[in-house]
Amino acid sequence: MQQKPQSPRTAGRPSGRAGDGADTVMVRDYGRPASTTQPAYQGAQRTRYRNGGLLGVPQISALELPGPPPPTALLVAGDTLGAVNAEGIHDVNGRSYVNLDTGQTVQVIHQPASGTYHPRLAHQLAAGSTVVQRVGNTSTWTNVTTAAHSSVPIATPVTMPTPGPRDPQWDLQLYDARGAGAATGTPIPGKKQYVIGGQNYYGDELFSLDHYKAGDNRLYMQNANGVLQPRGSITEDGMIQLSGDPAVAYLEVGSVLVRVELDSTRNKYQLIPNGSNSAPGIYLDTGGSRASWVPEMRLDSIGAIINAARKSLGYTGVTSDMSQGLMSTVDKQTYCYMRQYARQMIAFDNPRIRNAPVQQRDRMIDAHIWTHGYPYDRLLLGTHARAEGVALPPGVVQFDAFQGMATVAARREGTFNLEAVAVNDQLHYPYRGRRGDEQDFFDQWRALDIKQTRQRGAANEQMYRELLKNDGYRIIPGGTYGGSQNGFDLVFMGPAGDVYVLEVKHAKSGHVSMARVNQHFQMEDGWVTRVLSKLDSHDPGARQQVADALARQRLFKVIGATLPDGKLVLFKIDMSAVRAR
Repeated sequence: MQQKPQSPRTAGRPSGRAGDGADTVMVRDYGRPASTTQPAYQGAQRTRYRNGGLLGVPQISALELPGPPPPTALLVAGDTLGAVNAEGIHDVNGRSYVNLDTGQTVQVIHQPASGTYHPRLAHQLAAGSTVVQRVGNTSTWTNVTTAAHSSVPIATPVTMPTPGPRDPQWDLQLYDARGAGAATGTPIPGKKQYVIGGQNYYGDELFSLDHYKAGDNRLYMQNANGVLQPRGSITEDGMIQLSGDPAVAYLEVGSVLVRVELDSTRNKYQLIPNGSNSAPGIYLDTGGSRASWVPEMRLDSIGAIINAARKSLGYTGVTSDMSQGLMSTVDKQTYCYMRQYARQMIAFDNPRIRNAPVQQRDRMIDAHIWTHGYPYDRLLLGTHARAEGVALPPGVVQFDAFQGMATVAARREGTFNLEAVAVNDQLHYPYRGRRGDEQDFFDQWRALDIKQTRQRGAANEQMYRELLKNDGYRIIPGGTYGGSQNGFDLVFMGPAGDVYVLEVKHAKSGHVSMARVNQHFQMEDGWVTRVLSKLDSHDPGARQQVADALARQRLFKVIGATLPDGKLVLFKIDMSAVRAR
């Protein structure tokens, strides 16, 4: 008999080893390992609490993950550099790029004293000693060894990867589960109609997954006397579940209502075609929110991307097949990296999505994936460059995990279900082991008495500051007032110029709550505006950066929730639901 999954989106078993081909690779989460491991629950399954409200977060073993890759050269935004000038150089936004005879395009720095051009590669913060020289009057350049640079080794050209596969054009009408009764049914005031298998069900017209607890999530069916009787419910992750049929669920994807079933071998939901048509089943992943779903990446056809992603993360000895069975911890981390990078690329490469308000952006990415698939070609270029330590190709964005993460919506009362976030890797920042300086701050935080509220709060913020700084984010100074006790806990900028405001919390139970300040909750736009009005005009940076991003509706909001054991859970949030209904 089929059972409901531990995680219907991507499941795993609690284990100290990665397993499934990853026996030589071990990783750890933040925090001290628990004495026992517990399965994780997510999605359609009910939230569970244990040990007086402490979260049961899966623990894995205690070896460090590799450190971050070296700093990467900042390349231009956009899909093209345009034509070269008379000197054979792409001149864009004050930066110069040349096309090498190896097929690469790299940023170069001109040295006036010698008149030479030097490439700035992925692992360099400044130009190196290698010289590039134009080939005749062409637009191609080559590495050269001159008398002045005869002792400088010439970088070995890296063969650029071949293009990857494309996703099929998904025809969702082939998966329409409404059946023959799709056009029938008596409208009922205040109710939304759902047609499933020719039967009519009714839900609350105002029900919204964005404020799940505030609405009626039950489904009803009319009996012979026209009386509505309960016949199912809608779960917080968007699954429509009918009474008496736990192995089957339904989803609204765009304008189509589709049927999904659990594949117990992979512990994932699969979209099932209707009738007897020959359309393939489609495995599903978390989309831009907990309640949104998108097709899984083509794991059976993107081996080159998987290998590059593993190399980037230091998992060079892993050879397991991600498309078969349950993923190991290492494979789930690798897949999460690829998926987040691909989603970031979709937004970055499409100006309409890139410039959209943050509240609309994730839904637009989901719609793009269903229509156009994933950008495998560009994902291969990005992961390959990072794995090989070479410059990113022009227009390929530097990886920023937050940009590809799903966004967690607040409930009506300004709370977040932290357990649901912690068990779904698409909802939180990737876990990794602490580095030396981070461990020092963790030890300082842990040594403080719980009653030392102010000191623990400051130490907690410092842990996040070091984590983000070590991962390549730029901390923007300022953003506080009243002796630094009020305002934004942290403002930082991603490698592609995106601005984030971080609110740090100690998580003592299964939920994190935003405090109400006057008429607004923390992290609402109104609260952000209020903080900005209290900052000094001579604020060293955060005030201007946050104000500009807010005005463009491009300010990203993040919560850092510290669990009782010290694990840091970072996730991106949307506060708009507290004003809904």
